Amino acid sequence: MDAFVASRLPAATTSSTPQHAATAATHLRQSPLRQGGTASLTAGVLLALCSARGAGRPNHPRAARRRAEKVVRHMCHRNCHGGEHLSPERKRELEAICEKIATPGKGITATDEGPGTIGDRFEKVGVENTEEHRRIYRQMLYETPGINNYLSAAILDPETMYQKDDEGVPFPEALEKRGIIPGVKPHLKVYELPGTKDTVMQGLDSLAVRCREYKAAGAKFAKWRSPLQISRFGPTKMAIEANMNDLARYALICQDEGLVPIVEPDIVMKGDHDLETAVAVNVEVQATLYKAMLDHGVYMEGTILKTNLVNPGLSCDHDYSVEEIAVANMMVLRRVMPTAIRGVNFLSGGQSLEGAAARLNALNKVKKRLGRMPWNISFSWSWALQAPLLNICKGQGGKIPLKEMSELYLQELAIASAAAQGTYQEGFPPDVIREDEKKDAEAKKDEPKKEEEKKEEPKKDAEAKKEEPKKEEEKKEEPKKDAEAKKEEPKKEDEKKKEPKKDAEAKKEEPKNEEKKEEPKKDAEAKKDEPKNEEEKKEEPKKDAEAKKDEPKKEEEKKEEPKKDAEAKKEEPKKEEKKEEPKKDAEAKKEEPKKEEKKEEPKKDAETQKEGVPA
Repeated sequence: MDAFVASRLPAATTSSTPQHAATAATHLRQSPLRQGGTASLTAGVLLALCSARGAGRPNHPRAARRRAEKVVRHMCHRNCHGGEHLSPERKRELEAICEKIATPGKGITATDEGPGTIGDRFEKVGVENTEEHRRIYRQMLYETPGINNYLSAAILDPETMYQKDDEGVPFPEALEKRGIIPGVKPHLKVYELPGTKDTVMQGLDSLAVRCREYKAAGAKFAKWRSPLQISRFGPTKMAIEANMNDLARYALICQDEGLVPIVEPDIVMKGDHDLETAVAVNVEVQATLYKAMLDHGVYMEGTILKTNLVNPGLSCDHDYSVEEIAVANMMVLRRVMPTAIRGVNFLSGGQSLEGAAARLNALNKVKKRLGRMPWNISFSWSWALQAPLLNICKGQGGKIPLKEMSELYLQELAIASAAAQGTYQEGFPPDVIREDEKKDAEAKKDEPKKEEEKKEEPKKDAEAKKEEPKKEEEKKEEPKKDAEAKKEEPKKEDEKKKEPKKDAEAKKEEPKNEEKKEEPKKDAEAKKDEPKNEEEKKEEPKKDAEAKKDEPKKEEEKKEEPKKDAEAKKEEPKKEEKKEEPKKDAEAKKEEPKKEEKKEEPKKDAETQKEGVPA
C-alpha cells in the first residue's frame, strides 16, 4: 500500500525523512479517515504524509498539498464533485440548452407516449393505431405555424425520433428549424418491485448506448420519469431512494453523453390524501432526489426539473382553492429546490387544460408576489393539450381532421403560455399568434417604416390630385403631338437620306478644320500687327484727303468700265497665257502713255458726231 500511495504523491512529497515518516504515522492514527475502509485508509496516509512534509518545512509551498488533495478526490471519487469530469465546453453546452428550455413564457409539449399508450387513445376516438396515423398526428403537433411562439422544447418517443415529415425532413431537424429543442424519452418500462406496491423504471443498463444514438439522431436532452403513489403505507423509503438514485444515475450518464437530463419525479394524483400530506411527501421525495444528484456528482446547472403539481388526492373530501395549491407548491420549491437549477416544468398529471392552466397561472402570480424565486416556472403538458385534440376525431369515420386540430392546438398553447406568465384570465382566451416567431420579428422591424409610409400617403394623394389637371391637359395635347410627330416623320426620313451626303461633306471640310487650328497663330500675328494698324489709322485722314482729290478720276474710270469689260471678255482667251504675265506686265507699263491717249478718244468721237462724220 505504501508503494501505491507513493506512486500517486506529488514529486515534492516523495523524499520524506524518518522524522517525516514518524510525523505521518501520528497524523494517520489521529485521522478520522482511519475508521474507514481501504480507500479511506489510503486517503488518510496520503493526507498525513502531505501534512508531515509541510510541517517539516515551514516554507513548503501549499501547491503541493492542493495537488495531493486533488489526487485524493480522484482516488476516492468524493461526493458532490459537481461534474468535475466534464469539460468546460460540455458544461457551457448543457447550460445553453437549459437556458433555451427555460425561456420565459414558453414551455414543453410532451409527445413521448409509446405506440401502445397512444394506440389506446386512438382506439377510444375511432382512429386506427397505425404508424402512419401516429406520424401525421405528430407532424401536426410539431409543424403547426406559430407553435414556436409558445414552445421551447418537445419530448419525442424513440419511434418518433427516426420518423420524417411529408418533405422527408426528420422530426428533430424540423423542430430545430422552428427554434424548438428536440428531446427523447430514453427509459423503458415500469417494473413493480417484488413484495411491494412500489415501482421503478427499467433501462439504466443500456442507457449510455441509447443516449449516444439519440444524440446522433438530433436529440439535445432526455427525460426520465419515476412514478410514485401516496397511499396509507407509501411510498416507502426504499421506493423513494431507489427511484431517486436511478434518476441521479440517469442524469450523470446523460451529461456524460452530452444530453441535458430532465429529471421527473411524478407523484400521481390517485388517493384520498389531503394537501398537507402532499406537501410533506413532495418535500421528502425532492430532497432525496437533489441529495442523490449531488452525491453522484451531477452538474446541477445543466439539469431541468419536471415534476407534478403538489395537489390533494383525487378522492380527497376537502376542496382547496387554486391560491392555496399555488402557495403549497411554492413552499415545496423554496424548501428544497436548488437555485442552480434554472427552471421547473410542471406536468399536467391528468388535469384538464382549464384546471392545469388555472393552477399554473396562480403559481406564477404567487411567485411574483413573494419574490426571491429565481426559477422559470412553466408547463410540460401531454394529456391537458392532447385530450381536446383527440376528441375532435370522434365521429369522423376514422379520419384525423388535422386542420381543425391544428387550430385548436394553437389556442391551447396560447392559454398555456399566458398561464406560464401569470396573465391568464379564465373565460377570456388570449389572442393567438398564427405566424412563426421570426416572421413576427421581421414584421415588427418593418412597422416603423410602414407607419411613416402611411403618414406620407395623404401628402402623396394631395400632390397627385394637384397634378391630375396637368395630366389631363397633357392627355389632351397628346393627339396634337402625335399629329405633329407624324408630319415631321417625312422630314426625318429626308434628313436620314441626307446624312450620307453630310458625312461626305464633313470629310471634305476636314482640311478646312485644320486651317482653323492655324487661326490661333494668325491671331497672334494679328496682335503683332496692331501697332502698324494704329499708325495706319493715323494716316487715314491724309489718305481720305487724297482719295477726295482722286474722286473725279475714279468717276471717269467708272465711265470707261463698260469698255474695259468688253475688252476683258475679248482678252479671256489670252488668260491661258498667264505664264507670260511677267513679260506682259513689263510691256503694259510701257504702253501706259498710250492708254492716256485713249482717254481723249471719247472727246474726238463727240466732235465727229457733231460734224456728222461716222465714227
